[in-house]
Amino acid sequence: MRALRWFGFTIIALLIAVLVFVFYSHFKHFEESYHLNSEHRAKAPGQFVELSQGFTHYHVSGPADGPVVVLIHGFSIPSEVWGDTDAALAEAGFRVIRYDLYGRGYSDRPEAQYNHQLFVTQLIELLDALGVVEPVQLVGLSMGGAVTMHAAALHPERIKAAALIAPLYQPLQPPPMPERIGHYMISGFYVPGLRESLSADYLRPEQQATMKAAYEAQMRFRGFTRALTSSFYAFTTEDHPARYRATKANGMPVMLIWGTHDNIVPYRQHEGVIEDAHVANFLSVDGAGHTPHLEQPDEVNYALVRFLGRVL
Repeated sequence: MRALRWFGFTIIALLIAVLVFVFYSHFKHFEESYHLNSEHRAKAPGQFVELSQGFTHYHVSGPADGPVVVLIHGFSIPSEVWGDTDAALAEAGFRVIRYDLYGRGYSDRPEAQYNHQLFVTQLIELLDALGVVEPVQLVGLSMGGAVTMHAAALHPERIKAAALIAPLYQPLQPPPMPERIGHYMISGFYVPGLRESLSADYLRPEQQATMKAAYEAQMRFRGFTRALTSSFYAFTTEDHPARYRATKANGMPVMLIWGTHDNIVPYRQHEGVIEDAHVANFLSVDGAGHTPHLEQPDEVNYALVRFLGRVL
């Protein structure tokens, strides 16, 4: 009995030590000291529009009468993650809209569950606010790929084709801890760790500088970590394959792009996407990781222009 008692005390002590370390890391790295308001928006690049859940930050490029393509970024880095993609599409004659998902970049951080309903509503309201009535094409990266497929499944009349780059496909399992503790874990470890990853060798110096500046700016606004945490618990865990299958039933053509060395969303998941979606083109980017559009931009941008142009 005494041995069991000491074992129990040891486990409790270890749990307390882990929690203390997590809280320490959170307070060490937590930088959210500003409320995103009109003063900050006035200094930000791009444009803003007020939607039902707050302001959305966006950029528009390309000819005013060009076919509309919307770029949807991933889990944590805002729309600057697109690098040269929007410029390449605009030069090819497309009207390109890239925007920050709620909780990221200079878009607002509403007090809401960050699930598919929030993100899909943001996209549709943005199109309405910009007067885009014709069906558009979407390009989704990572989590943005799942947002793309949810939107296409729920609003097939608004979306006629999609290109997916290393899309979130399989639902992720939430960590075995309350969401509040998950918030501290993401704040203490994930947020600062991702900032360090932006020094990767495959990024050009100007790409590193642009994305670091955008990432560090969003870290300072209150609600960023809460948005990431809620997205992980409320959105990444959803049944994404069902939405992929719905777009296949609707006949929506999809282009799939994946780096063979992707260690974020594993390359092998392309097989499930090909089975569940109407994949008309598959580009396997040899040697690329999770951001093939940044690592091998000429190959990826050329393929995007060809696919999106054929769907017109």
